[in-house]
Amino acid sequence: MEKKRNWFVLWACCGVFAVCVLTMLIHQNSLLLGSLGKLDNDDVRYLRSGQYLLEHGRLIYYNPVTTPSAFIMPGLPVLIACIMKVFGTGDAGIYAFRIFQALLTSASVGLIYLITDRLFGKRTARFGVILAAAYVPIYYAGNLILTETCFTFFSLLLTYLLLIALGKNRKRDYIFLGLAIAGAIYFRPTAAMLPLVIGLIWLFRREKLKLIIRNTIILGLTLIIFLSPWWIRNYQVFHQFIPLTNSSANPLLLGMLINGQEPQDFIQEHEQIYQTYRHGSEEQQKELAMMIFKYQITHHPFIFGAWLVFGKLIRLIIVPFYWSPIFGIPYWLAALQHVLYLIFSIAGLWKMMSHRTSVHYGFLSVVAYFVVIYLPFITMERYFYPTMLLMMIPLAYFIEQWRVLPMNRRRVRASTVQETPVNVSV
Repeated sequence: MEKKRNWFVLWACCGVFAVCVLTMLIHQNSLLLGSLGKLDNDDVRYLRSGQYLLEHGRLIYYNPVTTPSAFIMPGLPVLIACIMKVFGTGDAGIYAFRIFQALLTSASVGLIYLITDRLFGKRTARFGVILAAAYVPIYYAGNLILTETCFTFFSLLLTYLLLIALGKNRKRDYIFLGLAIAGAIYFRPTAAMLPLVIGLIWLFRREKLKLIIRNTIILGLTLIIFLSPWWIRNYQVFHQFIPLTNSSANPLLLGMLINGQEPQDFIQEHEQIYQTYRHGSEEQQKELAMMIFKYQITHHPFIFGAWLVFGKLIRLIIVPFYWSPIFGIPYWLAALQHVLYLIFSIAGLWKMMSHRTSVHYGFLSVVAYFVVIYLPFITMERYFYPTMLLMMIPLAYFIEQWRVLPMNRRRVRASTVQETPVNVSV
């Protein structure tokens, strides 16, 4: 029986890989968001960044010629450069990168199985694999030249390693966990605060102080060692310590705008500052964001508060990351699937609260972290996509419980009928 389950997961992952490759063959470069000639979107900028890094040894982003950049984390350009070194900088290199992403997508489905198995058992884990493989946006995202696929893989990997570390509490587990977190940070800086969540989990489970200190040192040293090349590079190039990127100000500023609309009354009172700082330096944009935040809280507390608490959350999670149709599947159908998945997965998260173990709370903490961390900034469906793959796990749990409940009721009724004494009158 165990071999059959393993073969099921393997064939499911192979099926996901095959569909990703088929998507690539059918759509080719039509799913690119921008133009390679104009460099007018993130994907083509990442491609040019990887090509330039390979050819000149310098990380750039907006400027394709000379200007070094710390606007993005280096993970994706380095990965693209490595693949292009083998397969070339033309279409062959782009298709090879997509095939690599297809492997990561199928591996992510395998990680969903491993996480679900650890939390709820193999039967629920099989539901997780089926639900993830049927989720249409994974085949769209797997063919884009963006950080989503790589970051999703590392998000799932660090979640799985966190569950192992919480369960076994070995030194090597926290080394592996630190490597996974560092890998996630190299693709997207939003994973950088995750060690604080892990610390809160230790406090929640009332871990011994000696173990907390030991694990903190192990996790901290692992992160420092593997992030130090990026820090050293930034100091050599920009002569200042840049731990992650210098691009957080613009997303923060955009996050202060209600539904993306410029605050007209604020502009009327501070027009010169707004026009000067709007496209100014990193520090100026951060200062402007804080000014708008204080102004909105003071002058529009209810509207702005509702936007921060509910509006941005809904904008983050409710829309699927599916910007172009694949295989002729219309947007409305993918959106319907996404919403149904989301509703049932939230119900599954609620049911998970009854499992009062550190591994279950560890998983819930990771999901909560990757939702809350985006709320101060601009929110969109791209940022929620990796978390949506994590949501396959509570979704599978809810579906399994929904399926098992009627079966248990029938068993109870059957046993009740069998145990009821029958009076026979003569």
